[in-house]
Amino acid sequence: MKYNRNQRELYERKDRAATAIGLTGGIGSGKTVATDALRDAGYRVIDADEISRELFAVGTDGERDILELFPQAEKCGKLDRAKLRVIISDDADARATLNKLTHPRIIAEVQKLLDGSQQPVVLSAPLLYETSLSRLCDATVCVYCPRRLRIQRICARDGVTPSDAERIIDSQISDAERATLSDYIVPSDVPLEDFVKEILDLFDAITAETDGDRDIKLEPDWE
Repeated sequence: MKYNRNQRELYERKDRAATAIGLTGGIGSGKTVATDALRDAGYRVIDADEISRELFAVGTDGERDILELFPQAEKCGKLDRAKLRVIISDDADARATLNKLTHPRIIAEVQKLLDGSQQPVVLSAPLLYETSLSRLCDATVCVYCPRRLRIQRICARDGVTPSDAERIIDSQISDAERATLSDYIVPSDVPLEDFVKEILDLFDAITAETDGDRDIKLEPDWE
């Protein structure tokens, strides 16, 4: 891994291994790819998206609560998540109403899973800062991707129009704000193999327990 982007931050926390590391990124950024790679590498992952899907799955009280608030998001008697994303992207009040319902339940479940953990945990959450889940983390990592590529990915995955994809992106905090709030940044507009390697190398470094200086050499202009 080339530490040019994050080497200063790694150097400054050289003797402080992180236990809970937040992983975030906007929709279509590649956060899910990073999450899967970390899980495959043996990291324990708490995925806020997965928790949300479980809490609000078909037939649950959570799904019924959402459909009661947003009947227009119903399709064949079930919650259509793609349709719901478009609805809340167009209406800040609707988004706030949904968040008021879902965020406390998700946060409570994440906290329960984090309590008592004795091994490094990756907390993967697209709304890491909006939900304040970042407060539970020792360090945070942002997956960053150019807007045009995110739009392409969202359209291909969800079958929505580019304008819908843009509205969904704009309903979240900006990439610049997310990156500024994060301790580390990893771009995903690179070959998949390079992206996965950088993610794994970075998380290994963040969670490493060291007795002395970590073997990270700063570039001359960083000293």
